[in-house]
Amino acid sequence: MSETVLVLRADRYEFPSEKTGEIIKGANVYFISDTQVETPNAVGDKPMKVAISDEVFNDIKHYGAPAIYDITTKTRPGKDGTATVTLVKAKFQQPFKLPESE
Repeated sequence: MSETVLVLRADRYEFPSEKTGEIIKGANVYFISDTQVETPNAVGDKPMKVAISDEVFNDIKHYGAPAIYDITTKTRPGKDGTATVTLVKAKFQQPFKLPESE
């Protein structure tokens, strides 16, 4: 699936598993899109978080965030067969900057 989003942040993590001591590494991206809708109990956009590869992290780090990106996502089996969304491509479109305060 492809869509245009505002990427707010991307980060990497690395920590030892509490059970096995194995090093767990990965990266995530946080973004908002125009597909969210208001409800009686919510207003505004809630950032979404999805896993990304090191390659996608490096692309976002190179072009920066926050910024507008065209993204491509895929689903894959996660824990207990539940669908998990992964962002597989982020193509930079333009930077995003809040207006200066007066």
